[in-house]
Order: sequence, then C-alpha cells, then structure tokens
Amino acid sequence: SGQGLGAMGRIVLPGEPLIDGATALRPWRDSDLGPLVAACRDPEIPRWTGVPRGYGESDGRAYLISRHDAVHANASAPFAVVEAPDGRLLGSVALMRFAWEHARAEAGYWLALEARGQGHATRALALICAWGFRTLSLERIDLLAATANLASQRVAARAGFTREAVLRSYMKTGDGERADMVRFGLLRGEAP
Repeated sequence: SGQGLGAMGRIVLPGEPLIDGATALRPWRDSDLGPLVAACRDPEIPRWTGVPRGYGESDGRAYLISRHDAVHANASAPFAVVEAPDGRLLGSVALMRFAWEHARAEAGYWLALEARGQGHATRALALICAWGFRTLSLERIDLLAATANLASQRVAARAGFTREAVLRSYMKTGDGERADMVRFGLLRGEAP
C-alpha cells in the first residue's frame, strides 16, 4: 500500500491498532484529553521534549484538534501508545518532520510516568518504525534524544538505531532551555 508514493507521501493511519505484547498504537481520540493532560503535567516531559511546561486542558485540546490537520497535510503520523489491546493511555509516539523527497522522517515519543521502565517505549518505537518503512516507503528514520536523557538513548539503541552525532544547542525544550541532542538513525532493513 506504500508503493508509488512519489515525492509527496500520503499518510493514512491504520484502522486497526498496531500491537506488540502489552503495547498498542492507535490513532488519538477526543476522549484521550483527560489522560493526555495528566501525563503531560509530569515535569520530565517538558524537560526532554517540546511539550510546554504547565500543560493544561487548552494545550491538550489544541493538540487533539491539530492532529487531524497534521495527518491530512502529510506532516505527521501521531499515535497514542496504550495498554494492549485497548487499555489506558501510556504515552505518545509519532513520525514527523517528513522529507518525502528523501524518504525520511523523524520519530519522537514520550511516556507517562507510571508507564516507564516496562518496555513500552521500545515496543512503540519499533512498531511505528516498522509501519513507516512498510506503509510510507521510508528509507531512513531519525531520532533525537537529549545528551543527558540516557533512558531515551537506551530506547533508541534497543530499537535498533545507530548513534551518529551530537548536535550542539539543537533545540529549545518545553522548559525553554537549549539542549544538545544525540542524533540516531535507523535505515530500512536495520530494524531488529
């Protein structure tokens, strides 16, 4: 189904969840608002990602509305990470920053505090990458993790990514701090 995408891909999120063991990926729903806001209030999330500090209901609502436009514009493939098969919200994983002419995208993720340390991030990352290679005909997926975020770097390594470079003062976090980022890459055929 990913054949012949040409220079401009077309993102269609799957109708059925992507599942690996206790971890499932599914499209976001409006009913995810409460758990989304609760999860993003954990200070570790804005510390390492672009999610703003002091995340509130209006932030959550704006995100849930914007996801439709992002998919429609072929700009992002956002998934809710949930307990399989259709349980509580655990986090977020997405493919974004597509460079369609280069068959490339970037993966990003976060997990709610109580979902960490159980393999959900590694499984979610592996699921979305396999889906991206298979369905969107990607050849490369990038991943950026803050140099101090060792847990996220371990997730990348376990999902088969290769550590390639340190990008100095690369992004501004949700805390408003400049962060050095480790760039990882995963090529088609390298996924474990």
